[in-house]
Amino acid sequence: MAITISVFNNKGGVGKTSILWNLGVALADMDKKVLMIDFDPQCNLSIASIGDEEFAELLETDNQHPFGQTIKAFALPYIQQNTHGKLYVFEPKKQTDRGELNIVPGDFWLNTFSDILNVGTDVVSGSGLYRFMLPSLITKAAQETYDIEYDYVLIDLPPSFNTLVRSALYCSDYFLVPCTPDLFSSYCVGLIGDMLPKFIRDWEQGKQRYLESNPSDRFIKTQGEPKFGGWIFNGFDTRATNGLKSEVGADAAHHKSIKDAVDDKLIRSLINITEYQAVPSFVTNQAVAKIEDLNVMAPDSIIQNIPIKYLSQGKPTRKLSGKGSWASNQITLMQNISNEYDTLAKYIVQNY
Repeated sequence: MAITISVFNNKGGVGKTSILWNLGVALADMDKKVLMIDFDPQCNLSIASIGDEEFAELLETDNQHPFGQTIKAFALPYIQQNTHGKLYVFEPKKQTDRGELNIVPGDFWLNTFSDILNVGTDVVSGSGLYRFMLPSLITKAAQETYDIEYDYVLIDLPPSFNTLVRSALYCSDYFLVPCTPDLFSSYCVGLIGDMLPKFIRDWEQGKQRYLESNPSDRFIKTQGEPKFGGWIFNGFDTRATNGLKSEVGADAAHHKSIKDAVDDKLIRSLINITEYQAVPSFVTNQAVAKIEDLNVMAPDSIIQNIPIKYLSQGKPTRKLSGKGSWASNQITLMQNISNEYDTLAKYIVQNY
Protein backbone atom coordinates (compact mmCIF):
# COMPACT_ATOMS: atom_id res chain seq x y z
CA MET A 1 0.00 0.00 0.00
CA ALA A 2 1.31 3.43 -0.96
CA ILE A 3 2.45 5.77 1.79
CA THR A 4 1.06 9.26 1.21
CA ILE A 5 3.10 12.31 2.24
CA SER A 6 1.99 15.93 2.04
CA VAL A 7 4.64 18.64 1.87
CA PHE A 8 3.02 21.57 3.61
CA ASN A 9 3.51 24.94 5.24
CA ASN A 10 0.92 27.70 5.32
CA LYS A 11 3.77 30.13 4.63
CA GLY A 12 4.68 30.70 1.00
CA GLY A 13 8.18 30.76 -0.43
CA VAL A 14 9.58 27.95 1.72
CA GLY A 15 10.42 25.67 -1.22
CA LYS A 16 7.60 23.13 -0.91
CA THR A 17 7.45 22.39 -4.63
CA SER A 18 11.20 22.11 -5.17
CA ILE A 19 11.57 19.88 -2.10
CA LEU A 20 8.74 17.59 -3.18
CA TRP A 21 10.06 17.26 -6.74
CA ASN A 22 13.62 16.51 -5.71
CA LEU A 23 12.47 14.17 -2.95
CA GLY A 24 10.42 12.29 -5.54
CA VAL A 25 13.54 11.94 -7.69
CA ALA A 26 15.58 10.68 -4.72
CA LEU A 27 12.94 8.09 -3.80
CA ALA A 28 12.64 6.92 -7.41
CA ASP A 29 16.42 6.55 -7.60
CA MET A 30 16.10 4.16 -4.65
CA ASP A 31 14.09 2.04 -7.08
CA LYS A 32 10.76 3.17 -5.61
CA LYS A 33 7.57 3.88 -7.54
CA VAL A 34 6.49 7.45 -6.81
CA LEU A 35 3.37 9.39 -7.77
CA MET A 36 3.37 13.18 -7.40
CA ILE A 37 -0.01 14.94 -7.17
CA ASP A 38 -0.05 18.67 -7.92
CA PHE A 39 -2.83 19.82 -5.58
CA ASP A 40 -1.77 23.47 -5.66
CA PRO A 41 -3.74 25.88 -7.92
CA GLN A 42 -0.45 27.64 -8.69
CA CYS A 43 0.62 24.46 -10.55
CA ASN A 44 4.32 25.11 -9.96
CA LEU A 45 5.11 21.40 -9.67
CA SER A 46 3.50 20.69 -13.04
CA ILE A 47 5.34 23.55 -14.72
CA ALA A 48 8.69 22.61 -13.16
CA SER A 49 8.59 18.90 -13.89
CA ILE A 50 6.63 18.78 -17.17
CA GLY A 51 7.51 22.15 -18.71
CA ASP A 52 5.42 25.29 -19.13
CA GLU A 53 4.55 24.77 -22.79
CA GLU A 54 3.78 21.09 -22.29
CA PHE A 55 1.62 21.87 -19.27
CA ALA A 56 -0.26 24.58 -21.18
CA GLU A 57 -1.20 21.95 -23.77
CA LEU A 58 -2.64 19.73 -21.04
CA LEU A 59 -4.96 22.55 -19.97
CA GLU A 60 -6.51 22.80 -23.44
CA THR A 61 -9.94 21.26 -24.00
CA ASP A 62 -11.44 19.61 -27.07
CA ASN A 63 -14.00 16.93 -27.91
CA GLN A 64 -11.66 14.17 -26.82
CA HIS A 65 -10.58 15.99 -23.65
CA PRO A 66 -13.56 18.10 -22.49
CA PHE A 67 -11.84 18.92 -19.18
CA GLY A 68 -8.25 18.87 -20.42
CA GLN A 69 -5.71 16.31 -19.25
CA THR A 70 -5.12 17.55 -15.72
CA ILE A 71 -6.48 16.72 -12.29
CA LYS A 72 -9.66 18.52 -13.32
CA ALA A 73 -10.53 15.73 -15.79
CA PHE A 74 -10.85 13.33 -12.85
CA ALA A 75 -12.17 15.65 -10.16
CA LEU A 76 -14.88 17.68 -11.92
CA PRO A 77 -17.08 14.71 -12.95
CA TYR A 78 -16.66 13.31 -9.44
CA ILE A 79 -17.87 16.49 -7.80
CA GLN A 80 -20.67 17.17 -10.30
CA GLN A 81 -21.96 13.67 -10.94
CA ASN A 82 -20.36 11.51 -8.23
CA THR A 83 -18.59 9.53 -10.94
CA HIS A 84 -14.88 9.29 -11.60
CA GLY A 85 -13.61 11.09 -14.66
CA LYS A 86 -10.55 10.07 -16.63
CA LEU A 87 -7.26 10.18 -14.81
CA TYR A 88 -4.17 11.34 -16.69
CA VAL A 89 -0.73 10.47 -15.36
CA PHE A 90 2.46 11.70 -17.04
CA GLU A 91 6.20 11.28 -16.76
CA PRO A 92 8.31 14.34 -15.94
CA LYS A 93 10.36 15.75 -18.80
CA LYS A 94 13.52 14.47 -17.11
CA GLN A 95 13.06 10.85 -16.02
CA THR A 96 15.04 9.24 -13.22
CA ASP A 97 17.73 6.63 -13.77
CA ARG A 98 15.84 4.06 -11.71
CA GLY A 99 12.40 3.42 -10.27
CA GLU A 100 9.27 5.17 -11.47
CA LEU A 101 8.31 8.84 -11.14
CA ASN A 102 4.92 10.07 -12.38
CA ILE A 103 2.78 13.16 -11.91
CA VAL A 104 -0.91 13.99 -11.94
CA PRO A 105 -0.81 17.56 -13.29
CA GLY A 106 -2.53 20.33 -11.38
CA ASP A 107 -5.00 22.84 -12.73
CA PHE A 108 -5.80 26.47 -11.96
CA TRP A 109 -9.40 25.21 -11.57
CA LEU A 110 -8.39 23.84 -8.17
CA ASN A 111 -9.22 27.30 -6.78
CA THR A 112 -12.83 26.68 -7.78
CA PHE A 113 -12.71 23.15 -6.39
CA SER A 114 -11.51 24.54 -3.07
CA ASP A 115 -14.56 26.82 -2.94
CA ILE A 116 -16.89 23.90 -3.71
CA LEU A 117 -15.69 21.89 -0.72
CA ASN A 118 -17.36 22.84 2.55
CA VAL A 119 -16.09 21.87 5.98
CA GLY A 120 -19.44 22.19 7.71
CA THR A 121 -21.74 20.39 5.28
CA ASP A 122 -19.16 17.89 3.98
CA VAL A 123 -16.92 17.07 6.94
CA VAL A 124 -18.56 17.98 10.25
CA SER A 125 -21.97 16.68 9.20
CA GLY A 126 -20.38 13.48 7.91
CA SER A 127 -22.45 13.61 4.73
CA GLY A 128 -19.66 14.54 2.32
CA LEU A 129 -16.48 12.95 3.66
CA TYR A 130 -15.68 11.38 0.31
CA ARG A 131 -15.62 14.82 -1.30
CA PHE A 132 -12.48 15.40 0.78
CA MET A 133 -10.95 12.07 -0.29
CA LEU A 134 -9.88 13.15 -3.78
CA PRO A 135 -6.10 12.53 -3.34
CA SER A 136 -6.77 8.98 -2.09
CA LEU A 137 -9.22 8.34 -4.93
CA ILE A 138 -6.64 9.62 -7.42
CA THR A 139 -4.02 7.25 -6.02
CA LYS A 140 -6.41 4.30 -6.28
CA ALA A 141 -7.40 5.22 -9.84
CA ALA A 142 -3.76 5.70 -10.91
CA GLN A 143 -2.77 2.30 -9.61
CA GLU A 144 -5.74 0.56 -11.23
CA THR A 145 -5.63 2.45 -14.55
CA TYR A 146 -1.89 2.20 -15.13
CA ASP A 147 -1.28 -1.06 -13.25
CA ILE A 148 1.38 0.45 -11.00
CA GLU A 149 1.64 -0.29 -7.30
CA TYR A 150 3.10 2.97 -6.01
CA ASP A 151 5.33 2.96 -2.95
CA TYR A 152 4.93 6.68 -2.24
CA VAL A 153 2.47 9.42 -3.12
CA LEU A 154 3.72 13.01 -2.66
CA ILE A 155 1.18 15.85 -2.55
CA ASP A 156 2.14 19.46 -3.27
CA LEU A 157 -0.10 21.98 -1.52
CA PRO A 158 -0.87 25.71 -1.53
CA PRO A 159 0.42 27.91 1.30
CA SER A 160 -2.84 28.18 3.24
CA PHE A 161 -5.23 26.30 5.51
CA ASN A 162 -7.94 26.02 2.86
CA THR A 163 -10.04 22.96 2.03
CA LEU A 164 -7.42 21.61 -0.39
CA VAL A 165 -4.96 21.40 2.48
CA ARG A 166 -7.55 19.72 4.69
CA SER A 167 -8.35 17.23 1.96
CA ALA A 168 -4.70 16.31 1.41
CA LEU A 169 -3.93 16.02 5.12
CA TYR A 170 -6.97 13.82 5.70
CA CYS A 171 -5.61 11.53 2.97
CA SER A 172 -2.00 11.59 4.18
CA ASP A 173 -0.06 9.20 6.36
CA TYR A 174 2.59 11.84 7.07
CA PHE A 175 3.32 15.50 6.40
CA LEU A 176 6.65 17.30 6.11
CA VAL A 177 7.03 20.99 6.98
CA PRO A 178 9.65 23.01 5.04
CA CYS A 179 10.89 26.18 6.75
CA THR A 180 13.19 28.99 5.67
CA PRO A 181 15.43 31.18 7.86
CA ASP A 182 13.05 34.04 8.61
CA LEU A 183 10.83 35.28 11.42
CA PHE A 184 7.57 34.07 9.92
CA SER A 185 8.61 30.41 9.68
CA SER A 186 8.60 30.05 13.46
CA TYR A 187 5.24 31.77 13.65
CA CYS A 188 3.70 29.57 10.95
CA VAL A 189 4.95 26.41 12.62
CA GLY A 190 2.91 27.49 15.63
CA LEU A 191 -0.14 28.03 13.44
CA ILE A 192 0.08 24.45 12.19
CA GLY A 193 0.11 23.35 15.82
CA ASP A 194 -3.05 25.39 16.38
CA MET A 195 -4.94 24.35 13.26
CA LEU A 196 -4.24 20.64 12.79
CA PRO A 197 -5.98 19.54 16.03
CA LYS A 198 -9.05 21.50 14.86
CA PHE A 199 -8.90 19.72 11.50
CA ILE A 200 -8.81 16.38 13.28
CA ARG A 201 -11.68 17.25 15.63
CA ASP A 202 -13.85 18.18 12.65
CA TRP A 203 -12.96 14.93 10.89
CA GLU A 204 -13.60 12.77 13.94
CA GLN A 205 -16.97 14.41 14.51
CA GLY A 206 -18.02 13.81 10.92
CA LYS A 207 -16.55 10.31 10.81
CA GLN A 208 -18.52 9.21 13.86
CA ARG A 209 -21.73 10.50 12.32
CA TYR A 210 -20.98 8.84 9.00
CA LEU A 211 -20.08 5.47 10.55
CA GLU A 212 -23.34 5.35 12.45
CA SER A 213 -25.02 4.78 9.08
CA ASN A 214 -22.06 3.11 7.34
CA PRO A 215 -20.35 0.96 9.99
CA SER A 216 -18.73 -1.37 7.45
CA ASP A 217 -16.82 1.35 5.58
CA ARG A 218 -13.23 0.34 6.35
CA PHE A 219 -11.71 2.99 4.11
CA ILE A 220 -13.06 6.00 6.01
CA LYS A 221 -11.92 4.41 9.28
CA THR A 222 -8.31 4.58 8.06
CA GLN A 223 -8.35 8.22 6.90
CA GLY A 224 -7.88 11.47 8.79
CA GLU A 225 -4.73 10.50 10.71
CA PRO A 226 -1.86 12.63 9.34
CA LYS A 227 1.34 12.27 11.35
CA PHE A 228 4.08 14.87 11.66
CA GLY A 229 7.01 13.38 9.78
CA GLY A 230 9.55 16.12 10.52
CA TRP A 231 10.59 19.53 9.29
CA ILE A 232 13.12 20.65 6.67
CA PHE A 233 15.45 23.65 6.96
CA ASN A 234 15.62 25.15 3.48
CA GLY A 235 17.36 28.06 1.78
CA PHE A 236 19.98 28.96 4.37
CA ASP A 237 23.42 30.41 3.64
CA THR A 238 26.75 29.08 4.87
CA ARG A 239 30.24 30.41 5.42
CA ALA A 240 33.41 28.32 5.30
CA THR A 241 35.98 28.75 8.06
CA ASN A 242 39.17 26.65 8.02
CA GLY A 243 37.52 24.38 5.49
CA LEU A 244 34.41 23.79 7.61
CA LYS A 245 31.01 25.14 6.53
CA SER A 246 28.52 26.50 9.02
CA GLU A 247 25.30 28.49 8.85
CA VAL A 248 25.74 32.25 8.85
CA GLY A 249 24.85 33.98 12.11
CA ALA A 250 21.34 35.18 11.26
CA ASP A 251 20.34 31.90 9.65
CA ALA A 252 21.71 29.93 12.59
CA ALA A 253 19.59 32.05 14.92
CA HIS A 254 16.48 31.41 12.83
CA HIS A 255 17.31 27.71 12.78
CA LYS A 256 17.27 27.63 16.57
CA SER A 257 14.06 29.66 16.69
CA ILE A 258 12.30 27.21 14.36
CA LYS A 259 13.56 24.21 16.37
CA ASP A 260 12.12 25.80 19.52
CA ALA A 261 8.81 26.48 17.78
CA VAL A 262 8.62 22.90 16.48
CA ASP A 263 9.19 21.63 20.02
CA ASP A 264 7.06 24.10 21.97
CA LYS A 265 4.23 24.92 19.55
CA LEU A 266 3.92 22.04 17.10
CA ILE A 267 4.96 18.78 18.78
CA ARG A 268 3.59 19.84 22.14
CA SER A 269 0.22 20.59 20.53
CA LEU A 270 0.05 17.48 18.36
CA ILE A 271 0.82 15.05 21.19
CA ASN A 272 -2.49 16.13 22.75
CA ILE A 273 -4.43 14.61 19.84
CA THR A 274 -6.00 11.56 21.46
CA GLU A 275 -7.51 9.82 18.42
CA TYR A 276 -4.13 8.57 17.16
CA GLN A 277 -0.39 9.14 17.64
CA ALA A 278 0.16 12.31 15.62
CA VAL A 279 3.87 12.52 16.50
CA PRO A 280 5.74 9.25 15.87
CA SER A 281 8.43 8.26 18.34
CA PHE A 282 11.21 8.80 15.77
CA VAL A 283 10.34 12.50 15.29
CA THR A 284 12.17 15.21 17.24
CA ASN A 285 12.61 18.96 16.85
CA GLN A 286 15.76 18.39 14.77
CA ALA A 287 15.48 19.12 11.04
CA VAL A 288 15.27 15.90 9.03
CA ALA A 289 17.03 17.61 6.10
CA LYS A 290 19.05 20.79 5.56
CA ILE A 291 18.85 22.21 2.04
CA GLU A 292 21.37 24.99 1.48
CA ASP A 293 20.44 28.01 -0.67
CA LEU A 294 21.08 27.11 -4.31
CA ASN A 295 21.02 30.73 -5.52
CA VAL A 296 20.79 30.83 -9.35
CA MET A 297 20.72 27.04 -9.61
CA ALA A 298 17.21 26.77 -8.15
CA PRO A 299 15.44 28.81 -10.87
CA ASP A 300 17.73 27.21 -13.46
CA SER A 301 16.46 23.80 -12.40
CA ILE A 302 12.86 24.89 -12.87
CA ILE A 303 13.44 26.65 -16.18
CA GLN A 304 15.18 23.61 -17.64
CA ASN A 305 12.75 21.14 -15.98
CA ILE A 306 15.72 19.23 -14.58
CA PRO A 307 15.91 18.24 -10.90
CA ILE A 308 19.02 19.13 -8.93
CA LYS A 309 20.43 15.59 -9.11
CA TYR A 310 20.83 15.89 -12.89
CA LEU A 311 21.26 19.64 -13.35
CA SER A 312 25.06 19.53 -13.61
CA GLN A 313 24.76 17.32 -16.70
CA GLY A 314 23.61 20.35 -18.71
CA LYS A 315 24.66 23.96 -19.11
CA PRO A 316 23.50 27.04 -17.21
CA THR A 317 20.42 28.60 -18.81
CA ARG A 318 22.14 31.87 -19.60
CA LYS A 319 24.69 29.95 -21.67
CA LEU A 320 22.47 27.39 -23.39
CA SER A 321 23.00 29.07 -26.76
CA GLY A 322 26.78 29.13 -26.51
CA LYS A 323 29.74 27.88 -24.59
CA GLY A 324 29.88 27.69 -20.86
CA SER A 325 29.45 25.27 -18.02
CA TRP A 326 28.80 25.16 -14.32
CA ALA A 327 31.61 26.28 -12.03
CA SER A 328 33.23 23.59 -9.90
CA ASN A 329 31.87 25.06 -6.66
CA GLN A 330 28.35 25.04 -8.15
CA ILE A 331 28.67 21.39 -9.13
CA THR A 332 29.91 20.57 -5.63
CA LEU A 333 26.91 22.34 -4.11
CA MET A 334 24.52 20.46 -6.42
CA GLN A 335 26.10 17.18 -5.37
CA ASN A 336 25.84 18.10 -1.69
CA ILE A 337 22.17 19.04 -2.05
CA SER A 338 21.46 15.88 -4.04
CA ASN A 339 23.09 13.87 -1.25
CA GLU A 340 20.88 15.65 1.28
CA TYR A 341 17.77 14.65 -0.66
CA ASP A 342 19.06 11.09 -0.77
CA THR A 343 19.46 11.20 3.01
CA LEU A 344 15.91 12.51 3.37
CA ALA A 345 14.62 9.72 1.12
CA LYS A 346 16.44 7.11 3.23
CA TYR A 347 14.96 8.64 6.39
CA ILE A 348 11.48 8.24 4.91
CA VAL A 349 12.03 4.67 3.71
CA GLN A 350 13.44 3.63 7.09
CA ASN A 351 10.80 5.31 9.27
CA TYR A 352 7.52 5.81 7.43
